Amino acid sequence: MAEMFNGNSSNDGSSCMPVKDALRRTGNHHPNLWTDDFIQSLNSPYSDSSYHKHREILIDEIRDMFSNGEGDEFGVLENIWFVDVVQRLGIDRHFQEEIKTALDYIYKFWNHDSIFGDLNMVALGFRILRLNRYVASSDVFKKFKGEEGQFSGFESSDQDAKLEMMLNLYKASELDFPDEDILKEARAFASMYLKHVIKEYGDIQESKNPLLMEIEYTFKYPWRCRLPRLEAWNFIHIMRQQDCNISLANNLYKIPKIYMKKILELAILDFNILQSQHQHEMKLISTWWKNSSAIQLDFFRHRHIESYFWWASPLFEPEFSTCRINCTKLSTKMFLLDDIYDTYGTVEELKPFTTTLTRWDVSTVDNHPDYMKIAFNFSYEIYKEIASEAERKHGPFVYKYLQSCWKSYIEAYMQEAEWIASNHIPGFDEYLMNGVKSSGMRILMIHALILMDTPLSDEILEQLDIPSSKSQALLSLITRLVDDVKDFEDEQAHGEMASSIECYMKDNHGSTREDALNYLKIRIESCVQELNKELLEPSNMHGSFRNLYLNVGMRVIFFMLNDGDLFTHSNRKEIQDAITKFFVEPIIP
Repeated sequence: MAEMFNGNSSNDGSSCMPVKDALRRTGNHHPNLWTDDFIQSLNSPYSDSSYHKHREILIDEIRDMFSNGEGDEFGVLENIWFVDVVQRLGIDRHFQEEIKTALDYIYKFWNHDSIFGDLNMVALGFRILRLNRYVASSDVFKKFKGEEGQFSGFESSDQDAKLEMMLNLYKASELDFPDEDILKEARAFASMYLKHVIKEYGDIQESKNPLLMEIEYTFKYPWRCRLPRLEAWNFIHIMRQQDCNISLANNLYKIPKIYMKKILELAILDFNILQSQHQHEMKLISTWWKNSSAIQLDFFRHRHIESYFWWASPLFEPEFSTCRINCTKLSTKMFLLDDIYDTYGTVEELKPFTTTLTRWDVSTVDNHPDYMKIAFNFSYEIYKEIASEAERKHGPFVYKYLQSCWKSYIEAYMQEAEWIASNHIPGFDEYLMNGVKSSGMRILMIHALILMDTPLSDEILEQLDIPSSKSQALLSLITRLVDDVKDFEDEQAHGEMASSIECYMKDNHGSTREDALNYLKIRIESCVQELNKELLEPSNMHGSFRNLYLNVGMRVIFFMLNDGDLFTHSNRKEIQDAITKFFVEPIIP
């Protein structure tokens, strides 16, 4: 039943008592699924120092194994294998020097047809080099097109080798930039072949064929939504299933199997050690939430553990603990404000509340309804905590960025609330201009950038913020469009008519919902290609900042919205399984 408030409204905007008989719209969100008792019961043995010591021993052993990687022992293929495996397993932070040496060695031979002469090697090399921000032109694939300008079948007596080649071609094509039509063609060609094989094969999980399992995983989770912890967990299990015979072309490798087993052992141990730290942080988050004032407000999404997943699954490294915890609190606050502005609050209440929020005006808090008082105090405490930590890390210059993105975000919410209240559908461009602000991506990225330990200056942060940052603008636009595509039905059910789909249909008379969806999908694809170029081309932007935009921004958004809104519907199996795999259950050695 909708909650009623009694009181008088103010027309001058200076105060806001509850509106009389205000009928509340609610999202009917399911409650928190992760009880404090359960979170506090988590108890990983991997926090013990003995596991940390053993990890260091393994790291040193593997470092010694690959220290001669560019000599007679290992060639280009082995170096590609090393970089690919340690990065996919999430242990690359332990081998930065070795990876740089291997990549430089690979790049030295990139234009040698004697080495990169077949499609499989070109696809492998292209993907590794582009992922690591070396200059790699997609023109290298032109030599594999037939006389009619189309990719043609690559016949081989070894069907498994062809299957692996097609998988590598498909994965390379996922890293396309704008106007790289050849990669679109490669993706279509490889996709058609791989999907045909999967369809013919039947139950892949039952077969336990590791290569087919990887193909199925690649289609289910495209590169743009392949979270680092998801990639590590999945590849550990594929590697184990293969008994460390990583490639069907393994006879080409000179890497002894004992090396592969050592790397797998390290990956499992490292995953479990990191999980123990994540469990400790989840306990802190759960205690904070249990003692917070906002827990008594039941109209909004209680998603503190899902918010932690948002930050910890891509930003998993130990040094980002403070960033993870504070950004989890920030995300929880944003869920509360999102549900107040989108559904629960009335426009008469929201106007003065917006003024109070954008100014952090404590003196006017008592003028608002009780639920808004709680929301403000909850939000303000988080703001003070983050601002204090940000100033400690970087200095007082960060305040103007925190305040600027916060004001823009809240005012965009207010605009949408007014559209909802008046049943107004704005034009498509007007909607998007406001929607990129209300997407929340700018406020999330700015706070995360400031909370990371990477040194920042006023000049650097200005370059990373809107309007200077094309990456930030693209990420905000992608977030808004993807969210609208996935949430269209839910938003209509709540009375929210102003989505990019409705606005497109209004501007394009006679267009259907399908026309609008097709247009948005094309627009999203174009934006993703542009963002790929921004984040994967060589540039002066610090690698940790680019990884933040890529992993915490694009990949989390696409993962959480891949099959519906997992932020809202976190009772779905996909998100519950992911949280359990990454943060609850250790991988058995």
